[in-house]
Amino acid sequence: GLTGKIIKAILDGGFEISALQLFNMERANVEEFYEIYKGVVAEYAEMVTELCSGPCIALEIRQLDPQNVFRDFCGPSDPEIARHLRPGTLRAIFGKNKIQNAVHCTDLPEDGLLEVQYFFKILDN
Repeated sequence: GLTGKIIKAILDGGFEISALQLFNMERANVEEFYEIYKGVVAEYAEMVTELCSGPCIALEIRQLDPQNVFRDFCGPSDPEIARHLRPGTLRAIFGKNKIQNAVHCTDLPEDGLLEVQYFFKILDN
């Protein structure tokens, strides 16, 4: 129920949403998408289960240096830490916990384009 508020916050933050689509992810697709986190993030299995639990909305964000600027705008992946260190970020405002942290944003700047292509070129076919 926070989709509209999150999208408004992104737009108000000076970002352009150049693509938006709703997806229902199959477990195999989520495991493939999150593969880089397997064995690295303790919550990997819970992250996969959460993304499979219902529809997700993928966005293509445009802005100067979007990978770094948008990642900063999202805040730390743990909303509790975000609320203390970066209270104005998306995860601080809308996140519940490390698994339900409101938004996914790649941790690796070089993966931003790959993630957008995954949703808008691979899953859309």
